[in-house]
Amino acid sequence: MPLLIEELNEEAPPEEGFKFHWLPDARFGSFGSEKVQPLLDKWGFGRDMAMLTFRVEQPVTPDTLQAMLDDFFKSRSVIGALGQATPGLRVFSPDKVRVQWERISTKTVSMSFLNKFEECGAIGKSGHIRGRIEEDFEGVPIVNLIREVILCEESELYDAFSEQERKEFLFRIFSHLIFGGAQNQWEDHVEEYFRVTKEVYKDLLSVRRTDTGDVEVLSHVASVRSLGAGGQLFPKESPLNFCYVIVDPLMRHIRVWYFGYR
Repeated sequence: MPLLIEELNEEAPPEEGFKFHWLPDARFGSFGSEKVQPLLDKWGFGRDMAMLTFRVEQPVTPDTLQAMLDDFFKSRSVIGALGQATPGLRVFSPDKVRVQWERISTKTVSMSFLNKFEECGAIGKSGHIRGRIEEDFEGVPIVNLIREVILCEESELYDAFSEQERKEFLFRIFSHLIFGGAQNQWEDHVEEYFRVTKEVYKDLLSVRRTDTGDVEVLSHVASVRSLGAGGQLFPKESPLNFCYVIVDPLMRHIRVWYFGYR
């Protein structure tokens, strides 16, 4: 089970709380774009997926993420924007919101990280996704070896990625795209999944080059699991649900990437 973070007290949040503003004119190279949105629809995400940008007035550090997340899902402007974009998310008692979340790693910055799917035999050298006899896993059809690598812990292929590597945001993005939604028309070849993974990664994370030429990710990524007694995060329980809140500490931008399986 992933560690759910409930409180960090090393640095105090602003006395009056964090304040947020929705940026409705923000555009993305993935979600809503002419080249990528048709694929997201084909993969079954449709109107159940959302990607939004907000601005936070106060600085956010790793030590104030808990307080920021609690204030975020209590904010009237945030609740209004999310309510329009995500039919499955509801906040009915803001004063009872207590966000449970998991910190997601952003150490991996190269798409070559995903070559392990080919190395373990889930993908052929031509990019063909290798199939398998269909099996149900908690309501999710395991129809190919990539899905087996990602979800089936009893499979010998599962060890292709360590538990720490599975907490990498790049791994999470690719996995979500592979599984899609209820009406998923999946691909036989992996190229489109790789392409959209890269676009989503670029949309959500802020990076810079260090003095040594290395890529450094500035963003903090939280995978939100629950809103506590104050709200309903997803329309129903499913391993395919996800809600990420990504903080750019320099621009003070907050991006939300959400999907509620129905």
